[in-house]
Amino acid sequence: MKNILLRIWSIWFYILFTGFFALIFPLHWILLKFDKKWTHNFSHGLNRLWGYVITYPAGVWITTEGSPQIAKDRICIFAVNHSSYLDIPICNVSVHHSFRFIGKAELNDTPLFGYMFKRLHIPVNRGSVTESFKSFLHAKQKLKDGTSVLVFPEGTIPDKTKVTLLKFKDGAFRMAIENKVPVVPVTIIGAERALPDNGKFLLHPGRVRVIFHDPIETEEMTVADAGALNQRVYKTMYETLVANGGKKEIESLK
Repeated sequence: MKNILLRIWSIWFYILFTGFFALIFPLHWILLKFDKKWTHNFSHGLNRLWGYVITYPAGVWITTEGSPQIAKDRICIFAVNHSSYLDIPICNVSVHHSFRFIGKAELNDTPLFGYMFKRLHIPVNRGSVTESFKSFLHAKQKLKDGTSVLVFPEGTIPDKTKVTLLKFKDGAFRMAIENKVPVVPVTIIGAERALPDNGKFLLHPGRVRVIFHDPIETEEMTVADAGALNQRVYKTMYETLVANGGKKEIESLK
C-alpha cells in the first residue's frame, strides 16, 4: 500500500515537474534568444519559480540554515554537495543570488530543459579535456561578467551506500582564486532521501535542509593554494554530513 501511495504521489510530482516547465518554456525560448544579462537573469528567475512549484506542493519542504554573509550583488562561487536530481531545483529555491551552474553536457539532450540549459548554464563534457577546458573558460567569463557560478565539485552523484562525499575536483577552487571571488560551501541534507538515485524515481515527501557555511575569501590566495582550499571546503561539508547521519568513510578524504 505504501508503495502504491508513493507511486501516485510521484506521478503528481512529475506532472508538476514537466507540466510547469512546459508552461514557462515559451518564455525561456524568447528570453534566451537574446544574449543579455538581464534576459538571462529573468530566465533564472523563472527556474527559481519552477523550483518552488515542484518542491513545496509535492511535500518537499526546503529550509535554509546559516547565512552566506555575502551581499546579493557580490559575485561568488557556490560549492554544493551532490546527492539527488532534486539538487538543481533545491538550489534554485535556496540560493538567492542569480547564478549559472556547471552541469554534465548530457543535459543538453533533455527535451525543452536542454534548450534552456545549454543557453543559460555551463555544460561540461568531462570525457574531453579540450571541452572541459572550454567549459572552465566559459565559467570564468560568467564570473568576469558579474554572475555567480554554482558547482557540484564531486562531479557526479555518489553511491551513498559506499561513501558520503566523493573527492572534489580542483577546477572550481582554482577558478575562485584566479578571479579573486569567495567560495561559499553549501551542504544539502535530505535530498538523497527525498529522491534517491536508485533508478526507481520515487519521490518521498520530507524536509530538506540547506546549510550555508561561512564564505571563504580568496584575495590573498595563489593558484598553489587551490588544493588546500579544496580540502578546506571538503572537510567542512564532509563533517557536516557525518554529523547529520552520513557514512563516516575515512578513505573518501584521500
